[in-house]
Amino acid sequence: MNDFDDILEQPAEREAPAQEKPQRKLEWWQIKEQKQRKEAYATLDRIFHDFSEGKGDVQGYLDTHGRFDRYSARNALLIHEKCPNAKQIGNYKYWESQGVDILKTEKNNPIIILEPGNTYRRKDGTTGQNYYAKEVYDISQTSARGQEQPKVALDERLLLKALIHKSPATIHVVEQLPDGRRGALYQPEQNTIFVGKGMDAADIFRCVSQELAKAQLMAADKEQSLTDCGNKAFCVSYMLCKKYGIETRDSYDCSKLGGIFAGKEIDTIKADLGDMENAMDAINSRMAKALYQGKDKSKSSRTDHER
Repeated sequence: MNDFDDILEQPAEREAPAQEKPQRKLEWWQIKEQKQRKEAYATLDRIFHDFSEGKGDVQGYLDTHGRFDRYSARNALLIHEKCPNAKQIGNYKYWESQGVDILKTEKNNPIIILEPGNTYRRKDGTTGQNYYAKEVYDISQTSARGQEQPKVALDERLLLKALIHKSPATIHVVEQLPDGRRGALYQPEQNTIFVGKGMDAADIFRCVSQELAKAQLMAADKEQSLTDCGNKAFCVSYMLCKKYGIETRDSYDCSKLGGIFAGKEIDTIKADLGDMENAMDAINSRMAKALYQGKDKSKSSRTDHER
């Protein structure tokens, strides 16, 4: 062996075991946000489970979503669960900008909604969406309680024109509907909404909005039938009436609403609520353009946390 052979016979150096990266310590506000987010999802799971068993306050949810149509169905459910009589909500900075204080007794009792964050790519290549918990407060939780802004009554003719603005179906006024009933009727084969003569503005809004919702739902999903979208169209029409101040008490039979999701899978319920939200949003967007064109473009758009 020469003087250099021993170098080649040296035992190989062992690699030091890879050390796990120390887990970053979360700040207190991150821990709080994670807890709130987990509780929000648990609340939604419970609501969906109740709906699937034919329980839960479906009408109450529709009342709330009608008032807060700019928010997603999921956030409307969370608002209704925490504060069913909510009238006007905003986060701490919003109320501060209005010169309004959150009541001391309510500071630790916020309404938690879910705000979209960054997107991410799943292992299967699809894109996912992160959500974060956000604290908001109703006006009843502030020093401005009892000072809600009164709703502005809209001209009836203007409201009806806005309702049918760029309708996905043709509107045709007839002396008598094909089936002899009073009101309105959507015929998908002709993509036409037939409207009977002689109704007042409120009746026209109620019946046309329901048939318009059917047309909107079927336009979004060609596989849906009139039967499939019947309950969803009823709910969309009801929410539109709530938003625009049209009386619903004697015109909508809500006694069976609690059972419209009974027996359905949770994913199906979520899909149904999504269909209703999308139809409502599409009709509202067209109405906003007709009602507020040139006045305030923000009225027809929703912010991220509202979605």
